Amino acid sequence: MPWDHGALPEPVTPESEGMDSERLSLVDGYLQGYVDQEKLAGSSFAVMRRGRLVYYNAFGHARRETEQPMAADTIHRIYSMSKPITSVALLTLYEQGKFQLDDPIEKYLPEFAEMRVLTGGSAAQPVTRHATASITPRHIMTHTAGLTYGFEGVPHAVDEIYRYRKIGNDKQTLAEFTEALGKAPLRFDPGTSWNYSYGTDVQGRLIEALSGMRFDDYLQSTLFDPLGMVDTSFTVAADKADRFANNYTRPRGPLELFEDATDSPYLRQRVLKSGGGGLTSTLPDYMRFGQMLANKGELDGARVLGRKTVEYATSNHLPGGADMEAMGAGGFAESAFRGVGFCLIGSVCVDPVAAPNMQSLGDYGWGGAAGTRFWVDPQEDLMCVFMTQFMPGGRYPVQEYLRHLVLQSIVD
Repeated sequence: MPWDHGALPEPVTPESEGMDSERLSLVDGYLQGYVDQEKLAGSSFAVMRRGRLVYYNAFGHARRETEQPMAADTIHRIYSMSKPITSVALLTLYEQGKFQLDDPIEKYLPEFAEMRVLTGGSAAQPVTRHATASITPRHIMTHTAGLTYGFEGVPHAVDEIYRYRKIGNDKQTLAEFTEALGKAPLRFDPGTSWNYSYGTDVQGRLIEALSGMRFDDYLQSTLFDPLGMVDTSFTVAADKADRFANNYTRPRGPLELFEDATDSPYLRQRVLKSGGGGLTSTLPDYMRFGQMLANKGELDGARVLGRKTVEYATSNHLPGGADMEAMGAGGFAESAFRGVGFCLIGSVCVDPVAAPNMQSLGDYGWGGAAGTRFWVDPQEDLMCVFMTQFMPGGRYPVQEYLRHLVLQSIVD
């Protein structure tokens, strides 16, 4: 049933869609507990089953300092939950035959020709060898290209090179960013391991090269406008700034302000449009995106992807059907590694028993650095979105237990 843009769909009883209200209400106490214990300032959560809203609630505050309540239309920094949006946009070009997943990416982005792999040396004077294979679109969509992020505190020499060369700063255009990235060595040969990376930002530049449009314009015309995602953008507009949440952290005890919404870089136009982590959005907007995927590519008459494309894209694309643990994954990611593979949109459960929390085979989704998360469970026809603003989002097991609470409430 269609629902108004920027708003929640009309709710139905959980029982009408095979779920138990009393069991599902356990979510209330769980999320309110995080607010009461001052672990989170606020959060919101929605559950769709069979395309109908069976649960929604909001807890705590968007801005504690002014007691502004968390609401459905609160605008959040979704950080890496930008990644599935970027990947879906790239898949629309895949459907048009603009590229193949195993094409050498230098065919479209020549700055990635003749890539080299680090073997030693230092950030200032790296020692390298030629990579044994070219980077492909499949690699950048599954974080197996050999790229990295350059996070502070990561001791690997390639991460140090990224920091030393200031790769990924907000003052670079996407073209300048990929030029710099192409000159840096890889952590490993493409396709041989898994490492969280700037791969999705490279997808943004690939979209520009293939479409002839600016990346942000392509997202607007291909996804945001057709899906009615009216509050999703790289910049929070002035007339929406009062709905923008503060971001919090808790380094030593009580919650502290991590980023003030009234003085945020998201209020200003930034040069680098990061498809890997730069978008802001709301719960209803991301629900529209997630429900489009749950519907196999369509929402309210707007078809973004074909059914077979969604099914193919949400299958595990790691070599040999491996999980991320077998691919040598380590360090930071928005997912568990054991029993979880990687599709072209995010993580996907390949072994529910091996995975560290209850989930269905084929359950897929991704999260963001401030604790946001979405997932689609095709087996149970579920789509869930969780929003909060807390750094680092992986501090608490909120998302994992929410999945458990949703699944235990299914009774049909």
